[in-house]
Amino acid sequence: MNYVFSPLDNRYQKDLPASLSEEANLEAQIEYEKKYLEALMQEGLCPRIDSAELDRILSGVTFSEIEEIEKTTQHATRALVEVLALRLQKSGHPKAADWVHVGVTSFDTVDTAARIRLKNFFSKDFFPQLHLLQKELKRWGLAHSATPQVGRTHGQWAVPTLFGLVFAESLERIQDIESRLNAALSNLRGQSSGAIGGYHALGLLVKNPIQFETKFLKSLGLTPHLASTQILPPEDISSVASEVFHMMSVVAKLANDLRHLARSEISEIAEGMAPGQVGSSTMPQKRNPWNLEHVCSLNKVLASKLSLIQMDLITEHQRDLTNSASGRFYIEFFAVAYLMCKRLTRVLTRMEAYPERMNTHLKSAGSSVFAEAFYVLATKNGVSDAHHKIREASRLAEKTSQPLMEIALEQKLLPPGFSMKTLEDEVWKGPKQKMQSFVTLWHEKGNG
Repeated sequence: MNYVFSPLDNRYQKDLPASLSEEANLEAQIEYEKKYLEALMQEGLCPRIDSAELDRILSGVTFSEIEEIEKTTQHATRALVEVLALRLQKSGHPKAADWVHVGVTSFDTVDTAARIRLKNFFSKDFFPQLHLLQKELKRWGLAHSATPQVGRTHGQWAVPTLFGLVFAESLERIQDIESRLNAALSNLRGQSSGAIGGYHALGLLVKNPIQFETKFLKSLGLTPHLASTQILPPEDISSVASEVFHMMSVVAKLANDLRHLARSEISEIAEGMAPGQVGSSTMPQKRNPWNLEHVCSLNKVLASKLSLIQMDLITEHQRDLTNSASGRFYIEFFAVAYLMCKRLTRVLTRMEAYPERMNTHLKSAGSSVFAEAFYVLATKNGVSDAHHKIREASRLAEKTSQPLMEIALEQKLLPPGFSMKTLEDEVWKGPKQKMQSFVTLWHEKGNG
């Protein structure tokens, strides 16, 4: 019986791309060994094999082939090397088989392949999914660019805002982080520096091993790191993970804010329900924001996985194995981030908003949400210590249920003939201009 031990395999596999799979990691390691062998061929050290033929010979390597040899070697990379060499021998290239992996060590292959897999994942799957999320954020921002809503800080009504800003601000933050993420990805490195990173073996084969390494890694879309010590300096993957965590924190923050807007007593939004979808196993009326909560829950898993990557920043001397087992779990961090991104995108494609409820809450707040404006205008009108006086008037309004504006007028804190309509136009000017700035920015980018 085949047991499943991870929810990634059991519950989430249907939502994960192949680029995150163990098969993808194996393919990246084989790609490394193949390109390295071709580099040796170009140096005239290894008999030449046509690139297409080499691809054919080394394609379709299975874990079972490797595991059979690993029973003897007790070393995963060496088992892979022997599988590749055996395939070359059987294909009539015994001399080429002798050169597989010669001059490099296991973590040249393992660490570089990890970077290859990451780059493939981001280009093929993560960024396309991220851009779908960005598209939804922009759609919601535009659709509600003029939808009034009461702002909230500390769970309390604050000042008026526009619902579209919730999405526009999130989009701007995500795009800002994306630029840093791209920079971090461009800094992913590779190596062929061998034992303790000293180029000892490769120096026996070529005149300039560092120049050879640079040329070889270029064929993999990577650059070398002179500070490699048999393992690649881990800061490049840690930097990528950190930027992803920053981005997913924005995703989790938006999901958390939206789920609170779905509370029964607020009901300004609701998750869309598919036909036949159940909200509760026992309460038929329930319409839980469970997908939004799921994003928040995944973010806790993401944080725990980030700490794992960060703990592997320190290893002993040139090489130890304290990052070997833990390093196999790094990919789970990126899988969780992908799931968060995909889940929020799915929520936004069918989420429902209720502007009438937003307007009801704004009206319920009454003139109290303009307290800041009253204090600013009072100051402008020559009232001393206006903040204190408006604050005291606000407390009185709470006790008596009398509108704050009436109290402020009675206490002559506002100018005679004060018009609430004029004030509202002025107060709304800031949020409207901010929203328009986002819309202008999107048009300038050609996708508004």
